[in-house]
Amino acid sequence: MKQRFLILLLLVSVMQAALGQKVSIDNVRKSALRTSDAIRMGSDVKGYFFFYISDKIDKKTNQYSLRIFDNNLNMLKDITFQDSKNVTVLESSFNGTDLIFLFYNEDELTFEYQVYGADGKKKPYTYTRQLSKKEKRFLEATYLATNDEEDTYRGLYPIEGKGFISNMPSREDKDYTFQVDYFSTEKRKQWTYIPTEDAKRSAGDYLGTHNGVVYFEVLKFNSLMDQKPDSYILGLDLETGRKLFEKSTDSKYRFYPASLSVLNGQAYLYGEFFDAGANIMKDKSQGFAFWGIDEKGKVTSEKYNSWELQLGKFVNVSSSGKIEDFGFMFLHNMLQTADGNIYAIGEGYKKSASALGIASKILSGGRNTGLSTIKVKVTDLVLVQFDKDFNVKNMKFYQKNSNNVELQSGMEFVSVALLGKMIKYNYGGFDYRYTQTNADLSSFSVCYSDYERSKDYKGGVFKSITYTDGKITEDRIQTKSDATISWVLPGKQGQVLLIDYYRKDKKLEAHFEKLN
Repeated sequence: MKQRFLILLLLVSVMQAALGQKVSIDNVRKSALRTSDAIRMGSDVKGYFFFYISDKIDKKTNQYSLRIFDNNLNMLKDITFQDSKNVTVLESSFNGTDLIFLFYNEDELTFEYQVYGADGKKKPYTYTRQLSKKEKRFLEATYLATNDEEDTYRGLYPIEGKGFISNMPSREDKDYTFQVDYFSTEKRKQWTYIPTEDAKRSAGDYLGTHNGVVYFEVLKFNSLMDQKPDSYILGLDLETGRKLFEKSTDSKYRFYPASLSVLNGQAYLYGEFFDAGANIMKDKSQGFAFWGIDEKGKVTSEKYNSWELQLGKFVNVSSSGKIEDFGFMFLHNMLQTADGNIYAIGEGYKKSASALGIASKILSGGRNTGLSTIKVKVTDLVLVQFDKDFNVKNMKFYQKNSNNVELQSGMEFVSVALLGKMIKYNYGGFDYRYTQTNADLSSFSVCYSDYERSKDYKGGVFKSITYTDGKITEDRIQTKSDATISWVLPGKQGQVLLIDYYRKDKKLEAHFEKLN
C-alpha cells in the first residue's frame, strides 16, 4: 500500500511539472521586461517573478500585479494593488530571499523601494527617498533618461540574503555626485553615503560586495570639463555605510577596474590599465589588469597582461587593444573552475561613423540634434583562459551578428574604455546575458543572444558555450516569433525560459526550451 502511494505521489509530481512547463498571463498592459527575473540561489534557479501593470482603474489610478512561479512555472502567488498612474516601476532585483521594486512617483518626486518576500508577501520594509527639483533635473538627464521598457540601465544590486545596494546619480549643492543607499531585508535598516569632497564631479561604479565590504570605483573630476579624472577604489562597511578606505588606483600603471569577482575566497578587481598619468578620455589602454584586494583596501597582488605581449601571443592585437576585426574587448565576467583555471568572458566593440548622426547634423545645419556622428558596432564573443596566476593560456572567438548602437551627442570625445561601460549599463547594447555554473564548478555555460541569416532561418537565436570537464560545446535555440518583444531568462543548466510579450493582445507567454 505504501509503495503504491509513493508511486502515485511520484506520478502526480511528474504531471504537475509537465503541466507547469508553460504559462500565459493576460492583461499585461506594459512589458514586464525590466521587472521580471529568475529567482536564484547562487546558480540554481528556484522560480520566477513577473511584475506589471494589469489594469487601468481610472484616469489617475493603475492596478499592478505581482506573480511568482516555481521553477516549473507553477504559480505560487498572485497579488494585486492600486496606485497612481504617475507611478513608474523602474527596476527590480532579487537577493536569494527577497524581492525589491523601485517605484518613481513623478507627482510627489519620490523614489520608493518596496520589499516582498519570495512568497509574494509584502514586508514592512518600505524605504522612501525624497527628490529635490534640482535632483530631478539631474536624474532626468542621467538615470531617468532611460525610461523605455526595453532599456536595461541598472542601479539596484542584490546582497545575497541581506539586502540591496542602490547606486544613483545625485546633485548636492553645486556638486555632481552619486548616492549609495543600502536597504536591509532582514530588519528595518537603511544607510546613505554621498561623496561631496575633493571634486566638482564624481561618478561611482558599483563593483561588488565581499566579506562585509561594498566596493566602488570612483572617478573624480576637478571640473565639469576635466578630461583626466582620477580613479579610486572606495570601500564602505555593509552594516553601517562608514567609509573604510579610499585608495588611488594609480600604481606602476593607471588602473580603471570594471568589475569584481571572488575567486577562492579572494576578491579580485579587473579592468583595463593605462600608462602612468594617462588621460582615460583620450589615451589608449595598454591591456588588462587583475588586482587582489582585501577588506582593508590593501592590494595583495597585481597582474598585468598587455595587448602587445601576453594577449598578442594568441591573436593579432594593436598597441591600443584593438583585436583585428573584433575591435576592443569588454570583460563581462570572470570565474574559476574546479581544475584551477580562470575563464574571462569578453565581447568586442568598435567605433564607426554613424550615417544617421551625420545626416541629422547636415539636415539641421550643424545644430545639436542629440545624436552623435559616431556609433558603436558590437562584434563577437571571446573566451579567455588563464591559469591560477592570471597568465594567458588561450583565447577563442565566437562569431555572431554585429549590432549597431547609436550614441548621444558628445560621445565622440569619450574614451573607448568608458564607452564599453556605457554600452553595458546605459545602452544595454551587448549580447552577453549571463553565466551559470554547477555546484562543484566542473561545468559552466555562457549564454548570449544572436541573430542569424541563412537559407533555412532568419531571426533571433539564443546560444550557449558550455565547458564540462575540459571540453567545450556550443548549443543554440531559435527564438523567432511574432511577439512584440521576446527575451530569455535562465532555467536549469541546459535549458532557458523563453518569454514573448504581445503588446496588442496585452499578453505574456513563457515556456521552457532546451539548448541543443
